[in-house]
Amino acid sequence: MKISAILLLLTTLMALPAVAAPKRATKKGAVPASKAAAAKAPKADPQALVSAGKRPAFFNPKDLSKPPARKAPAAILMDADTGQVLWSKNPDQRRAPASTTKIMTALLFIENTKPEDVITCMNPAIAQIEESSLHIKPWEKFSAEDLLYGLLLRSANDGAVVVAEHVAGSVPAFAKEMTARAKQIGANNTNFVNPNGLPGDAHYSTARDLGLIACEALKNPRFADAVGTPKRVIQRSKVAQDSIIVARVKRYFYDKFPGADGVKTGYTRKAGHCFVGSATRDGRRLLTVILGAKNSASADTIPLLSWGFKRFPAVVMARKGEPAGNVSVPATVEGAVSVVADANLHATFDSLRSDKFQIKPEVRPAPGLAAPIRKGQQVGTMNALVNGVSVAEVKLLAAEDAAVAPLPAAIHKAGSMLPGTLAGVGGLGVLLIAWRYGTTSAKGARRRRNRLASARGGNDRGGSGLG
Repeated sequence: MKISAILLLLTTLMALPAVAAPKRATKKGAVPASKAAAAKAPKADPQALVSAGKRPAFFNPKDLSKPPARKAPAAILMDADTGQVLWSKNPDQRRAPASTTKIMTALLFIENTKPEDVITCMNPAIAQIEESSLHIKPWEKFSAEDLLYGLLLRSANDGAVVVAEHVAGSVPAFAKEMTARAKQIGANNTNFVNPNGLPGDAHYSTARDLGLIACEALKNPRFADAVGTPKRVIQRSKVAQDSIIVARVKRYFYDKFPGADGVKTGYTRKAGHCFVGSATRDGRRLLTVILGAKNSASADTIPLLSWGFKRFPAVVMARKGEPAGNVSVPATVEGAVSVVADANLHATFDSLRSDKFQIKPEVRPAPGLAAPIRKGQQVGTMNALVNGVSVAEVKLLAAEDAAVAPLPAAIHKAGSMLPGTLAGVGGLGVLLIAWRYGTTSAKGARRRRNRLASARGGNDRGGSGLG
């Protein structure tokens, strides 16, 4: 009986509806504590997240005022054509450059060879040089052009030694030439002790210096063609099976970023990941230098270049082969000759500070310019001025022949150039009077000389007659 009552009680209790716990009264519009705490929590710094490896490098296309968050401790963004520095982070901090060293190695090699020159490896210990390498054998032969591609695309350490010994006779002698050439370019915070970038305490450079060196190298067509061709088959005299040369960042940069056309990777444990990268869009080339990244330096390069192209547009002043105005030339029929530019000319400015930039071209005639002028002759330069300072220049070439003006036209031109009341007809009158006076004076002088000569002749004859 008791058991039946208990079961009936349990059944009744289970059938009753559940009673909800009373809610705490909250003020109208109040935010729950959990959401309020989340809102008060400080947002993580994007740069800190990238530096910690929690997200890749990036930039915000809706806010160009902020440079990309990146992993590398030292970086720079430059206009490769003008050398203008557009943005930088620790640009003058000395760092190990790793294989970006080979930019200077390649430049000196190009300046001291012709593409068809035959280069022979004369080093019997060449195989002892650590990779990356072309696995060069002693006495192996290359054309200078094929060795150049192997040096830059394969990043061949052994190839760099062959280059050094061919140009300067030894690695130390070549390293001195590298440093001296860097100083000529303006890279004064750089010192090289080898041609390949293998670690050395006295081997260092900076982001700014490597940018200057790369800008100089890219002016050379052989260098620009080599770094702009990420894959090439070379000819070899001994190791023919190793002849396909592919740039290390082909998949990650050349194939991924529109306009990518250079330049050089580098990595050692001391240097970290390094990359000098460039891209050309609408005839303008931007260049970046990334030093000391913890992993792929191209991951920093792509957002930095993308941001650069968006924030820093260019003012184009002249295009190669197109009309670029006129240059005054004295004593020609027209008084001037039409010209064309021998290269593109532009200046870059900051789109967020456009009111701070005064950009204009300036034409400078060549000194001592005079007729006749032949088509293709350099007759001056056009300079791109930014706030009164020249950042780049191109040669101006005559687009046509310009003959010497006939004498009346030349006199008229000369008269019109005289100042004040001597200009125009008055100037022409003065010129004619001067010409007339000069002619009359010359005739009078000749008559006086003839009279004097006659008088002297008579005295001589008379004197001899008196014996």
